[in-house]
Amino acid sequence: MKKSFAEIMAAELAEAASRVLNKVPEWSCVERLEVPDTLSAEQCSSSATALYKAGLLKGCRTIADLTGGLGVDSWAFSRIADKVWHNEIKDSLLQATKSNFNALGITNVVFSLQYAEDRIKTLPEVDAIYMDPSRRDGAGKKVFLVEDCRPDVLKLLPDLLGKAPTLLIKLSPMADLTMLRERFGARLKEIHVVSVKGEVKELLLLLSREDNPQTRIIATNLRDSLTFSPEEEREAVANYPLSLSDLHYLFEPDPAITKAGAFKLVCDRLGLTKLAFSTHLYLSEKPCPFGKNYKILDVFDWGKEGFKLCAEKYPVAEVSARNIPMSSEELKARLKARSGGDIHIFGVRVDLPEGSSRRIIAAKRDF
Repeated sequence: MKKSFAEIMAAELAEAASRVLNKVPEWSCVERLEVPDTLSAEQCSSSATALYKAGLLKGCRTIADLTGGLGVDSWAFSRIADKVWHNEIKDSLLQATKSNFNALGITNVVFSLQYAEDRIKTLPEVDAIYMDPSRRDGAGKKVFLVEDCRPDVLKLLPDLLGKAPTLLIKLSPMADLTMLRERFGARLKEIHVVSVKGEVKELLLLLSREDNPQTRIIATNLRDSLTFSPEEEREAVANYPLSLSDLHYLFEPDPAITKAGAFKLVCDRLGLTKLAFSTHLYLSEKPCPFGKNYKILDVFDWGKEGFKLCAEKYPVAEVSARNIPMSSEELKARLKARSGGDIHIFGVRVDLPEGSSRRIIAAKRDF
C-alpha cells in the first residue's frame, strides 16, 4: 500500500534520529530524541569530534556557540564550562535542541534565536566563542572558501575577538591551509586537522586576541597526533631509499597528516624513508602508528614483463597508482586484478640514487 506523505516524513525523521544516535551514542538515554530534519542529522558533529573541540577550550568557564545547530558541540562545551550560550537561526532546530537538552538534564545552557551577526552585539564577554559557519550558498551548493561561508567569520573577526580572547572556528576539510594562514594572519594560533576512521572530518582554527609568533598545525585521528609548524616542515629534510632491496614495510600516512602537509617532517619524527619527492608513501623497518602499514611482499620492474609477473602472482588485489601518469583504474586493468583479499598493489615513482623510476610494489595490509 502506498505510504502517505506524513508516513514518509516520519520514517525519514526516525532515520535521522538513528543517524544522530550513531554519531552521539551518549544521547541514547533520551526516550524520544527530536531531530527536525535530515540535514541537521547529516551536519551535526559526532560526540568524539565535539569532545575534542571541548578539549581545545578546556579552562574556559564561559563559551558561546553562535551557530548551535542540533547542539552536539554545545553539549560537549556544557561538560567543561560553567555556562554556555547556544545560538541558532532556525526555530524548529532550536526547539528540538531545547527539548533534547532538557531530557539530558543539561541546565547550564542559555538559548537564543538570532543571526550570529546580531547575537554578537548583545553577547556578554565570554572566555571563548565557537562558530561553524554554513558551507552552503543560497542555492544549497557547497562552498569551500572561508569568505563564501555564512556568516563570514573574516568580516566578523574584530567583533568576535572583541567579545572573547579565544575563538574556535570549524571550516570545510577542503579548505587550503596556506590560504587560511594568509587570511587570518598572526591571530591564528593553531590549525587542527581531525580525521575519523581514515577520513578528514573537521578542520578547526584556534585564534587568539593576541598575535602569535607562529601557527602550529596539529594533525590527529583522535588517538595519534603530530604537531609542527609550517617552518619545521619547510626546513625538514626527507630521506630517500638507497635501494629497493631488503624492504620491510610500506607506510601510508593517515589523511590528517597528508592534509596537514607534513610530507618531509614525518621522516624524522617517525623514522621513515620517503619513496620519492612527490610520492607520499614511506618505507619503514617496523609498523608505524598514525596510518596504514603494509608488509612488502614483492617489488616488480615497471613494464610488460613486470606487469605479467605481478598479474600471475597476485590476481586478486586492490590497486593504487601514486605519482605516475596512470590512474588506479588504468593500472588495475593493466594488471588484470580482481578486487578483494588483503593484498594491495601500488604503482609508484621512486627516487633512487641512480635516478627516478617507476616500480610495482605488492604488499599485505598489516593490522
